[in-house]
Amino acid sequence: MEILEPFSVQGEGIPHPHEVIVALPASYRVSGDRAYPVLWVLDAPLMMRLTVATLDTLVIGNMAPEMIVIGIGSPAEEGLGGVGRRIMDFSPPGPDYYPAGKRGEAWRALAELPDFPHLADAFGSLLIDQLRPQLAERYRFFGDHALFGHSAGGMFAAYIMFARPGSFSKFLIGSPYLDGVRGAVWDAERRFAGAHQDLDVDLFLAAGEAEVDDYFTALSGMVSSSARMAEQLRVRNYPGLEMRLRLMPGEEHHTIVPRLVSEGIRFLWRENIAELPPAFPGP
Repeated sequence: MEILEPFSVQGEGIPHPHEVIVALPASYRVSGDRAYPVLWVLDAPLMMRLTVATLDTLVIGNMAPEMIVIGIGSPAEEGLGGVGRRIMDFSPPGPDYYPAGKRGEAWRALAELPDFPHLADAFGSLLIDQLRPQLAERYRFFGDHALFGHSAGGMFAAYIMFARPGSFSKFLIGSPYLDGVRGAVWDAERRFAGAHQDLDVDLFLAAGEAEVDDYFTALSGMVSSSARMAEQLRVRNYPGLEMRLRLMPGEEHHTIVPRLVSEGIRFLWRENIAELPPAFPGP
């Protein structure tokens, strides 16, 4: 894939800029008017290169269609300084960042956080209402948009699935912090269920089994909340929902990411694989 020069974007109501990176399929420059599905990647400084490399390999193996990948995050030169920004960007409306109850008290004892703005609605608007129309004028998008988020990014992706229905048709969510912000994602899920009869998305949801062996990720409920969310959505019995939950053996919060991306892409675009021509002819 061709990774283009990053550029900066300023979202309305967001006090800091974001860096955007676009990666085009290998066939893009020679494919005439062909349009492509779009995979949006949160935490671009961490996740963009891995996602592009994995997708390149899957495309070569005829296990995924070519697609445009768009990464967004803090400027790469900020390094770990951008971590504080992502917590603001990914937090739904709510009183603080902690889980509810005693787990929240224990979480706070480990990491006392100052008050900060919860910008998930503004950040979602940046992606959906501002950046997407701008890039759609520049690149050949197909109507199929997917959102990939891990950890706090998974919390944001799940929130957007309920708070902005129809904005993405596919979700790739890994080790999500669903119990954060006093369960704001669960509140959004209940509001959605009260107003809608269907959730017409493809969802790949995963966590690492070894996340229960780490005190902090266990306290954050990564595994249990992923399982509960999958059960909740299954019980809702949405006719348009296609979902797969994976609790990945041997993987913890960080090592899960390569498998998450590979298996998630293959599941979300499973219906396209049979239609793919060989990427390279045989010998």
